[in-house]
Amino acid sequence: MISKLLKQPKLLVFIALLFLSNTIVNAQDQKTVSGKVLDQNGIPLLGATVLLKSTSIGTTTNFDGEFSIETSTASQTLVISYVGYVTKEVSITNAPLTITLTEDASALDEVIVVGYGTQKKSDLVNAVATTDLSKATLTPTSDVTEMLRGRVAGLQVEVGGGTLRPGGFSEIIFRGRSSIEGNTSAIYVVDGIIREGGIEDINSDDIKSIEVLKDASAQAIYGSRGANGVILVTTKRGESGKVNVSYHGYVTTKSIERNFDVYSGEEFAQLRREAIRSNNATNEYPNEEDAFSEIEMESIANNEFVDWEDELLRSGLVNSQSLNVSGGTDFTKVYASVNYFKEDGIIPSSSYTRKNLRLNVDQKINDKFSVNFDFNLLSDDIERAANINVITFSPLGKAYNEDGSLTQYPSGEELSATNPLWNLREQDNDEKGNDFIINLSPSYQITKNLHYQLKTNLTRKNSERGQYQSSLSSAGDTDSGIARIDNQLKESYLVENILTYTNDFNNNNKFNLTLVQSVQEDKFTRTFTEGRGFINESLGYNGITNAIGNVTVERDQNTFKSASFMARARYTLLDKYLFSATYRADGASVNAEGNKWSHNPAASVAWKIHNENFLKESTAVQELKFRASYGSLVNGISRPYTSLFTAEGQNYVFDSESASGYSPSVVLPNVNLKFETITTLNFGLDFSLFKNFLTGTAEYYDARTKDLLLRRGVPSTTGYRYTYFNAGELKNSGIELSLTANLINTEDFRWSVSTNWSNNKNELVNLYNDGNGEPILEDDAYNYYVGQPTGVIRQYQFDGIFQEGDDFANAPQANPESTITQEDLRPGDIRIKDTNGDGAITQEDRVFTDPNPDWFGSLSTTLSYKGFDLFVDFYAVEGATKVNPFLSDFNNGGTLSGKLNGVKVPYYTPENPSTSFPRPSYDSTPQYLNSLAVKDASYVRLRTLSLGYSLPQNFLSKINVDQIKFYVTATNLFTNTDYIGYSPEVNIRNTFSSSDTGYPDSRSFTFGVKASL
Repeated sequence: MISKLLKQPKLLVFIALLFLSNTIVNAQDQKTVSGKVLDQNGIPLLGATVLLKSTSIGTTTNFDGEFSIETSTASQTLVISYVGYVTKEVSITNAPLTITLTEDASALDEVIVVGYGTQKKSDLVNAVATTDLSKATLTPTSDVTEMLRGRVAGLQVEVGGGTLRPGGFSEIIFRGRSSIEGNTSAIYVVDGIIREGGIEDINSDDIKSIEVLKDASAQAIYGSRGANGVILVTTKRGESGKVNVSYHGYVTTKSIERNFDVYSGEEFAQLRREAIRSNNATNEYPNEEDAFSEIEMESIANNEFVDWEDELLRSGLVNSQSLNVSGGTDFTKVYASVNYFKEDGIIPSSSYTRKNLRLNVDQKINDKFSVNFDFNLLSDDIERAANINVITFSPLGKAYNEDGSLTQYPSGEELSATNPLWNLREQDNDEKGNDFIINLSPSYQITKNLHYQLKTNLTRKNSERGQYQSSLSSAGDTDSGIARIDNQLKESYLVENILTYTNDFNNNNKFNLTLVQSVQEDKFTRTFTEGRGFINESLGYNGITNAIGNVTVERDQNTFKSASFMARARYTLLDKYLFSATYRADGASVNAEGNKWSHNPAASVAWKIHNENFLKESTAVQELKFRASYGSLVNGISRPYTSLFTAEGQNYVFDSESASGYSPSVVLPNVNLKFETITTLNFGLDFSLFKNFLTGTAEYYDARTKDLLLRRGVPSTTGYRYTYFNAGELKNSGIELSLTANLINTEDFRWSVSTNWSNNKNELVNLYNDGNGEPILEDDAYNYYVGQPTGVIRQYQFDGIFQEGDDFANAPQANPESTITQEDLRPGDIRIKDTNGDGAITQEDRVFTDPNPDWFGSLSTTLSYKGFDLFVDFYAVEGATKVNPFLSDFNNGGTLSGKLNGVKVPYYTPENPSTSFPRPSYDSTPQYLNSLAVKDASYVRLRTLSLGYSLPQNFLSKINVDQIKFYVTATNLFTNTDYIGYSPEVNIRNTFSSSDTGYPDSRSFTFGVKASL
């Protein structure tokens, strides 16, 4: 019937006119609606927002909570909102409205994972921080750790090694480095299981929440393994109800980010001329044929140079696709996901591919018995870039022959510098890995108050890394090819028995007791094979069995066994006073007899000041809680078995025949070696003010590490190099502040600003005494200095460049009593400051520079208007210092020798007498060059700029879709820093390094889509 009516044009016109006339009448039929908005105590709310539902028409309440708004008879509903209160909808009536809003307690009632259980956020006694995953996951990276940068006060993400390369991972440092030779990294606990290594194998879309345990009282539940911080990761699980399907896909492009220039072809040629000239007694430029090869002279004459950055770097590309399905019934709940992640790096031949499969199942057998099953499978493939550096390679010469093929020696064979493109082609460095993790956790509700859970875990990670350097590569030419295969297997088994007793005796007395017994075994095996010399190279490292030269095989195997007992008691009195006490004992197989067990006690108290009578009726304070905690946790050495006698396999020749034997390791064992103890005092203040307009946390901590694990050399006659021992004390103290201001919170528009700020003071308080009982204040061999931080830089102080007319003969550097006497000082040499004023430059003139930042933090803001949301995030580090290898290291082109290209600096020449960089020298590195490489590495970075749009619900409901969101994100959009390099956080690898010592940072742009139904 309806379809027939719609086919009649006249009827359609009539309906349209009728609708239009009705609209005009309604528009003219206006009325005034008035009322008052109160809180639950009857107090008027000033500034509450009153809107007509589904429109932008609205007003705000006055000082008495009153409002008045013009509306039409078609409007039926008002929407009233106020920061810190639950938004309410009311029907419009003719009578004046009285609307009561209730406080939004959801923030305080939020359940937080604290390890071996959960707690309401309002009941936390310890320093536990949470992260906003919606902001963290905007960073397009395979490493979840990198997403945490700037999200938690006191948390630093250390990048170094191969961190920034595709497939790399970062290191978490909490509240400074609390050890020198011991462990310093935080641990990760995923779904209650302690992980070995990082969490780079986890798909960020699978994560439900991340909590951070920051003080000793919170960390004590994990004992010696949690002394440097604990990151709790909880993955998503299924929920009863309809099946939910979610998709998240994004594509990211990456490009190089740098703040410097290298020497152009002509500038590099002039640098070499100047470097040779400075070594000529006549101060004349060299003949061109003496300074350059024939190919280089041709390049200069034709003004044709090679831009190696253009040749070697490319735009990186990331492609990530995730799909998850969840749902279930009251008895069975399932969450399953798959993820494909592929990153092609900005350096050719660098890439990372990861495939994840996760299955989390919760099965309820009956009202008392249930089982959780988790399965995570990972397969990854890494290609590492060959050791290239676009900064140092000479721009003189040609990258390609006339026929378009690669030239092996761009500047001429006599200079023997191999084309980096050639090395990329002639080298392979691949790694494949397969991980699977299985958790099985049955639980039984013994009584109403007593609960038992058995937690078991099996983790197995294996990897194979294959390297091949062909006979045509610069590394493998003398051996006719080099093949290496490195196989590693890591296995971990865990069994935990967890007993929890909970009893709310009444509203004023609540008690919780958790008991844990745990055993764990970690095994590590490694087989390394190297073969040299190949007649047929077509198989690469897969043909290692065909090596005709030296073949080396190494086998390592380590087993770490531990047993633990833990007890934690929590008590709440009158919902005002909270108490917690924890004790954990850990036993480890790697320690010597008498020191196998460690003890980790901690306690904390909290006072809910806002529940006291003098604040209970306050409208300005929603939460004010003071916390104090104290605990002593032990920390182990980063190198196991140092207290035990160990031997290493050695082959030798005896009576003209090969034989096999063993020799002691280089470490002299110390059977009295024990754990170091980190004792931490922590004060915290949690607050929520002005109807949750301003929320935040302030922390102060003082951590003392005693019986430090240190290292010192031993006489070579012992057959050992050094030993480990316990002595001294290290102090870490600091302040942390986290703030969030909810500036606007209406139905259509929300605006919030968040910041966190941290500082840390690290100091070696004392070392040990000598044989006469006198305190030792420094150990120059291992960089230990009382009164200075760990990792302190001790270097001569740069004092400018010598100029014409200076008094060279009487300069402290020319004094015969100087450590290095420079009798031939001349203009262009580096001047060193005589800091102690004794007229000579000795080691006592070296000054200390703290490499650690004075403070670091972030500032972010989130704005959302209807379907749009904007996120802006700045990250800053102030007062950090690094030694810049671009300014001092030959392999990074920093010695101004004219042999390698490098970062362009204003160096000294007689015609241009620089006061900041020395005169180049072809024959030798300028004396004291390291002194000008100590540079400020402070920076401010626009880390994230993201704009998203979610399709409106009224449209999505028509197509039965819950969410469709599009977003664009820019990462590392700009960095303001004086530090010369690709990043102020990490120094790139040098040309001749065989290790993965760095990777250039990049700027990235992401387009992503999220959908769920």
